[in-house]
Amino acid sequence: MVRQTGRRIVVSVMCMILLFTAGCSGKNEDGGNQEQALEEVREDTAGQEEQQGEDSEPKQLKQAEKPQFIPNGIRSVSLKKDGEEFLHISREPAEYKMNFDYWEVLNPYDENVTMNTEVMFEMFGELCGLAFDTPVKVEEGTDTGIADSDMGYTVEYVDTADDSKAQSTEDADTAAEVILGNEDGSGGRYAAVAGSEDQVYVLPEETLRMVFGRKPFDYILKIPVLISADTLKGIVITAEDRQYEIQVDTAADSYKFGRKKVDKNEFAALYQAISGIILDSEIDGERDGEKEEPKLTVVFDRNMEDAPKVQVSYYSYDDEFDSVEIDGEERFLVKKEEVEALIGQIEEAF
Repeated sequence: MVRQTGRRIVVSVMCMILLFTAGCSGKNEDGGNQEQALEEVREDTAGQEEQQGEDSEPKQLKQAEKPQFIPNGIRSVSLKKDGEEFLHISREPAEYKMNFDYWEVLNPYDENVTMNTEVMFEMFGELCGLAFDTPVKVEEGTDTGIADSDMGYTVEYVDTADDSKAQSTEDADTAAEVILGNEDGSGGRYAAVAGSEDQVYVLPEETLRMVFGRKPFDYILKIPVLISADTLKGIVITAEDRQYEIQVDTAADSYKFGRKKVDKNEFAALYQAISGIILDSEIDGERDGEKEEPKLTVVFDRNMEDAPKVQVSYYSYDDEFDSVEIDGEERFLVKKEEVEALIGQIEEAF
């Protein structure tokens, strides 16, 4: 069921990035109008890009004493446990991205993974529910664990409760580092805000378990990369010692498989297949035998100067899975049968 749900999300997102350039249906599975949703994204992006100027020095953030924020005001979240940051989510706008793709998992991944914003905003909502209204009185001799804590979180956010203002403001203006101590024995955990450690609070342990219980893999869409067709100049595919080239010009509504002109629907079908292989899991263990030459490599060449070229390669891993290497980083496994089916679809298309 989880795998099927993940595939539906991937198909929906792929249709969004191809909707105007490659003729996807404007209706999603729930009957919603994706064209309307995408137009809202474009309007929001346009408004935000007006605020983006030349690169500038990062501004100093105000340090909150009693952090209070709303989900749409959050710009960055870092989670730490056992003394190590295990998750860092940040909003990183760029001209070549669509609004929903602004979010990146900077740790432990990089900009090539695609955020599952539904899961991300669930976590944001949980963080917003942690209140710092009234400090608690700590009985003498109580070990709160705050002094030698190895667990906590940091949030950078827009300091407003106005949702419209939060969404229209590009950068965070406030930061808060929350130090988490020991459990209090009554369903809570002692906490303090860095810089105001003399003020001790108790936060609900149930909420903290949800925030800290997810793995980084839970926060990403289960696809290798998500690249808007509007930013493509071409795609070079190498499969089983053969090379295939796709030429893309969405502005001119022009697509070629090799020398063969194809219509946008043919391009969309193959592009969705190329981009839609489902990530099954992170690599945990050793591959069977030595790493051989990739069985399939896809290079996405971009038409914008600041948009990076991206290379995705698939390698044999074991009897059931192939591994995925994205710009030299090998982190994930996919079903071997999906890679073989894609190779067959590519051969058939050319």
